Amino acid sequence: MVEKFLYPCVITEDDGVFYVNFPDFEACFTDGDTLDEALYNAKEVLTAVLLDMAEHGEAFPKVGKPTPENGGMVVYVDVVKSYVLAKASNQSVKKTLTVPKWLNDMATEKGLNFSQLLQKAIREELQV
Repeated sequence: MVEKFLYPCVITEDDGVFYVNFPDFEACFTDGDTLDEALYNAKEVLTAVLLDMAEHGEAFPKVGKPTPENGGMVVYVDVVKSYVLAKASNQSVKKTLTVPKWLNDMATEKGLNFSQLLQKAIREELQV
């Protein structure tokens, strides 16, 4: 089973804009023109805040029990724990791969870094 961080946010709507606030964090908020966009942005901002806290060795806040304000609603947003912690530590994993000898020879002759090239190609493929 995948472990997740699960934090509540309070969503309110005003003049067609959905505002999202995570009361367990000092500065974790966003918005969106639609509820779907606001929820997507909520997950993005929560991930970014948790990542920043992990990179700085800060303790994550305990999950509180917020109450909706101004007719808003409470929604719980999840983020995969292993993703945040691995990304924060920028952990590398050794991979073994095979390429044709002629390609290896040409790449080595040009001084190409296989690790950098592979990482770049994977990022482009994943669009991250």
